[in-house]
Amino acid sequence: MSGVTLYVTDLDGTLLCDRGTLKPRAAAMLNSFIASGAKISYCTARGLASAADILSSVKFNTPVVLMNGVFIYDPVTGEYPVRHSFGERQCELLRRAVKENGETPMIFSFIDGAERVSYIKDAENLQAHLARRKHDKRRRPVKRTDSMFAGDIFYAAFIDPRSKAALDEVFTVENGFRVSCYKDTYPPYQLWYEVFDADAGKANAVLKLKELTGADELVCFGDNANDIPMLEAADRCYAVGNAIPELKAIADDVIGTNEQYGVPEFIERELFPQLGQTERDTSSACGTPDSERFAWAVGKALERERTTIGTLNEKTIHNALKYYYCDESGHETKIGSFFADGMDEGGILEVQSANFTYLAKKLPQMLAVSPVTVVYPFERVTRLYSINEQTGEILSESRRTNSSLSKLFLELYRLKAFLTNPNLTVRIAELEIDKKLYYKDERKIRRRGMKKEKFPMRFISETVLRGAEDYAGFLPDGLGVRFTRAQLHALMRSTDAGLMLSVLEFTGAVRRCGKQGNSIVYERTDIPK
Repeated sequence: MSGVTLYVTDLDGTLLCDRGTLKPRAAAMLNSFIASGAKISYCTARGLASAADILSSVKFNTPVVLMNGVFIYDPVTGEYPVRHSFGERQCELLRRAVKENGETPMIFSFIDGAERVSYIKDAENLQAHLARRKHDKRRRPVKRTDSMFAGDIFYAAFIDPRSKAALDEVFTVENGFRVSCYKDTYPPYQLWYEVFDADAGKANAVLKLKELTGADELVCFGDNANDIPMLEAADRCYAVGNAIPELKAIADDVIGTNEQYGVPEFIERELFPQLGQTERDTSSACGTPDSERFAWAVGKALERERTTIGTLNEKTIHNALKYYYCDESGHETKIGSFFADGMDEGGILEVQSANFTYLAKKLPQMLAVSPVTVVYPFERVTRLYSINEQTGEILSESRRTNSSLSKLFLELYRLKAFLTNPNLTVRIAELEIDKKLYYKDERKIRRRGMKKEKFPMRFISETVLRGAEDYAGFLPDGLGVRFTRAQLHALMRSTDAGLMLSVLEFTGAVRRCGKQGNSIVYERTDIPK
């Protein structure tokens, strides 16, 4: 794809889920796209306060369209590059239409510099909508119709209007108005009749947005009738699977529903097309590793790292895995503004034992140019030796097997935005480790700066994660197709079940399907119902 593409999505029913919120996985994906340099925006009938609250978890850095195109707002500068308000004649026509037809709309205006929404307090047609917006600070209930028309008016929303035909006669392009009429996304699915300046509208706004951002291509997503002008103005347009038939009929294609992450997954496929195989020929895809190669890799790591006693540590394990997975000639390759642990015909290699947050900063650049393999050393078996530093005597010896996956899932959670990326492979290298702690004497008193050594003894097995089915492999035997967090915890007591479920839900290995009392019920996606 050549040039700069601007992706603009509607919110309610398109990007937002059926509850009118943004799912955490969708937010994480959008943030990763924005971090990679993608231009992503939204175009909504919502005002700034409502949209910003719902999307507070996403760091938008491209101007956005509000109130069906009445405003274009820049979230970086806090300015409005585009604003449309009603003139004196438009306000008078609006006032007369409301009074003569006995309508009870919501009137949007700026009063003393603050955005306010004025409405008749006890209007029955507004109660369902107001119940969903109880904490909207813009609300300005009044008792008399005349009191609604205060300040600088820029928008009017009629919900289930009494006389649509009469309103159609007033709110014409000739009179300086544009109308958007559609059924609400949320129950009780009332008819919304929205009125704003003729120079506004979603179509004009997204075209202006394309101009402001310098984009070469405009791609839009929607679900409802008020999105039709926007999709018609786009270079490419897509309807989510839950869209109305009229929208699907004009769309270039139909993508996943709002509940199925249709928009973020579509953008991910465009930004990160499959660049090639990530399979590395140095080990099997999953199962028993090459023990001879690992012994050789450990030897190479020792040549590089070991100089005196007490210097063997995490870096030794790190370097051994680098040699195991990637030829030395590709080590420390610069990718953009970062250095990768390695790069060869299998793509980029990153070995990371902790703090995947740092790795998350690299991935947007790396995934855009190459398949990436992230190797996580998991210390499955540890032989612990306590040693007298003065005499070399072994003071104690023990062996433990690590059954907790909490640390692993913590690190995976930090990469949640990338786990479904088609160019990312995570390989979990299960190791047997010798760990030596050097004490000053036989009392085994811990002290700051005490010498420690970690030495990789054996590569036990490897698990490869590329998709939802692979992540579902972590679910234990005996767990039903549907289960609660407590039921999962009962089978995996040493692992943080909540953290594990967060990762599995992000990857699509499980999904929420209801409640059992106060507990959320999850269902596996890898087993037919």
